[in-house]
Amino acid sequence: MAIAKMNKIKLISLQEKKNDILQLLQGLGSVELVDMSQAYESSSLAAPSQKEEIVKEIKILERKYDEYCSHLSFLQIHLPKQPFLNVLKEKKAERTIEELELEGKKINQEILMTTIQEAIRNLSDYESSMNDLREQENFLIKWEKLTVVPNQESDYRYIQKRVGTIPQTASDDFIRSLRESDLIVIEDIFQTRDEYGIAVVFDKYNEKEVERLLDANHFFKLDYPYQLTPKEQLVKNQKDYTQLLERQKSTREQLSHLTYEEWQLKVLIELSYAELQRLKGQLFLIDETHLFVLEGWLETKKVSVVQSLLQDNLSEADYAFVVQDVETDDIESIPIVLENNKYVAPFEILTEMYSLPKYNEIDPTPFLMPFYLIFFGMMMADAGYGLMMFLVTTITLKGFPLSKSLKRSMTFFQLLGLASIVWGIIYGSFFGLELPIMLLSTMDDVNTILLISVVFGVIQIIFGLGLKTYMMLRDKNIYGALGDGVGWLTIIAGFILLIVSKLIFPNQLLSTIGIGIAIAGATLIIIATVMATSNKVLGVGIGLYNLYGISGYLGDIVSYTRLMALGVSGGSIGLAFNMIIDFLPPTAKFTVGIVLFIVLHLVNIGLSALSAYVHGARLIFVEFFGKFYEGGGKALNPLKTSEEHIDLKNIFIYKSEE
Repeated sequence: MAIAKMNKIKLISLQEKKNDILQLLQGLGSVELVDMSQAYESSSLAAPSQKEEIVKEIKILERKYDEYCSHLSFLQIHLPKQPFLNVLKEKKAERTIEELELEGKKINQEILMTTIQEAIRNLSDYESSMNDLREQENFLIKWEKLTVVPNQESDYRYIQKRVGTIPQTASDDFIRSLRESDLIVIEDIFQTRDEYGIAVVFDKYNEKEVERLLDANHFFKLDYPYQLTPKEQLVKNQKDYTQLLERQKSTREQLSHLTYEEWQLKVLIELSYAELQRLKGQLFLIDETHLFVLEGWLETKKVSVVQSLLQDNLSEADYAFVVQDVETDDIESIPIVLENNKYVAPFEILTEMYSLPKYNEIDPTPFLMPFYLIFFGMMMADAGYGLMMFLVTTITLKGFPLSKSLKRSMTFFQLLGLASIVWGIIYGSFFGLELPIMLLSTMDDVNTILLISVVFGVIQIIFGLGLKTYMMLRDKNIYGALGDGVGWLTIIAGFILLIVSKLIFPNQLLSTIGIGIAIAGATLIIIATVMATSNKVLGVGIGLYNLYGISGYLGDIVSYTRLMALGVSGGSIGLAFNMIIDFLPPTAKFTVGIVLFIVLHLVNIGLSALSAYVHGARLIFVEFFGKFYEGGGKALNPLKTSEEHIDLKNIFIYKSEE
């Protein structure tokens, strides 16, 4: 249970073997490449750069990758929707990188992409045409009463017609002016809030006067683009719309059968992403005319695997492989891999949320795990809620294929559910109901629970200071260990004895001893600070200032009272819900009451779990990590596939090297 031991590896090989080697390393998914391009940019060893060509290839491949992804998203919209449970139970396919390459070679990309692109284009055209027809329909419905085609020449020798609109005003001056004229005859076609649609008939002899009259009343001539009357055009458009719907339905029906094409797109996405990563990895290498140099980080236990891969796929004359131990200058840049057993590993979620440790730090995960379990359980404070969490997570873990990250999260909450069951039994609470066995009551033993919360807080703070002392002694920082670790531990021990002598075992001698130990701890802090400082007078001042940190420790201890507060409040809310249901009449109690019981307690489970999760993490991050842990490490970012649609099958078995 620690940070995985790492090695820096260097590999020199022939240019023609470069892609094969990168593919081998990608198949393992454990090597993080180091960017050597800048370090050796001005070196005489550097060959003519291929960077520009690689960057061009990357841009081309990125466009292809985006195209594959967009086509897959489009296709999945039209594929039959699977039942929700079936989707959850469906396990992602597994392939090795070699198997993916073989499947990719079988795919006729031209036919595949043409099929999808034609469907996209056709559906887009159909939708655009249907939108046009819908817009035309609104226009034609307004003019449906019109029995002539406005733009056609009149068959009458002496009569002219005009079709158009005039604005509608509050006083209707324009339409009234036209109606009062003896020069024209008006046929009303439609009326809206904004305008009148009219047909105007008049004697051809009066055409100029009529034009002036129409212009004076803001008549706007209709632009009618059809050769049929509005009613006839509506019928035609409806037929066209029906045909487009049928074509659209037919295209979607064809798309719904392209499940194999969906698989092909997933393969192409994985392959293009893998190739993209290899190309980006090439930018990190040093290239000469005939050779290239690769540098990377690898877990020590996997070094033998890489050596075996190279031996199996290359002749000894084709490469040189060097394994280097970690140097002091590398500490800041070494990627981090945490190694913990199956019970501790889920709690790496918290460590990663805060910050991974640096390579020269300790992994805090095993140390935070027991405290977080205790804190979460105390704040949930109900065995029923814990049982619900445990059952839901267990069923999910057993019944559904989960990704690695989701499986880890489910295991995390499964363990927290067990902790909640234990503390729920201690508090004698099961969905707000009292259990026959009750060691502590959230109603009657509030002060006792408060004291237990503070005791757990003091234990965690002592533990954190102990880890800090260990780390400083390990790093040969003796004065730091005495001043920042042992000194504060001594002060806390003195205060504990003092409190015990006052509240539990009244004893003046014990009280005096406690005060003496606390003073000794304060003196040790000052002395250690003075010894670590070249300016002794300044050291005394710094040491005295450091003693002001006692207020911070008191604040930290007070923070642990939230364990009591949240546990009592959650239990009280559950009890209050049950009391509300008890007030219902018998008939309602066993009908509406059951529904209320389920809904209210589900709400309380959610709120209690969220509060316990957040406040538990806060106690770990601030009160515990603040005593010894800095973090700042970066996770291993290996050359690998995306595994978004297809999991990479790791066929390599490795063992830790002695």
